[in-house]
Amino acid sequence: MKRLVSGLSIFVLGLMISSCATGNSSITPDSTVRFIVIDCPEEIRAKAVSYGKRYLERDTVYEWGGQDMLEKEGELKLDCSGFIVNVFQYAVADTKYTLLFKDTTVGGLFENFTISIDTPTPGDFIFMGADPNAPTHMGIYLRTDEENIYFMDATQKDAEGIYPAVDGATERNYPKDDPRFLSYARLLIKY
Repeated sequence: MKRLVSGLSIFVLGLMISSCATGNSSITPDSTVRFIVIDCPEEIRAKAVSYGKRYLERDTVYEWGGQDMLEKEGELKLDCSGFIVNVFQYAVADTKYTLLFKDTTVGGLFENFTISIDTPTPGDFIFMGADPNAPTHMGIYLRTDEENIYFMDATQKDAEGIYPAVDGATERNYPKDDPRFLSYARLLIKY
């Protein structure tokens, strides 16, 4: 009898431990999925562009890892992914949507939180760099005209040919065939 009680106790304890260690608190046998992942809707992308333009109106400088929010007084320090994370955090605030991350990098956005697209619309992303599988920079797509792609980003660059030096959040453009442009993508969010 002691053996049966001991065996039963170990079995119950094992169930408790495995359920705690591997359980998913958002899904139980009688519950429903609490969120779905969707392409970022147009209204959220438009809000992100609007918040991005608010950064363009502020005194900003590039700083690797910088992620200052608009509420901060004085100079704001940003890097390219910090700029993008912030504008989308503002864009989803007080909506039925949330981001899939609290913070991430260019690589994290590229690998985990976007879907590749062929035809961008304002608020989508442009990934940039030399290696199509490992972008090193990104911006928020604004528009394309006959010759150029326009985007906003946060970076620090010396003057380059006809392009002036930049430091912080800026709106820029390059020719459509510029080899730095690697791909377009749309943010994935929770609904």
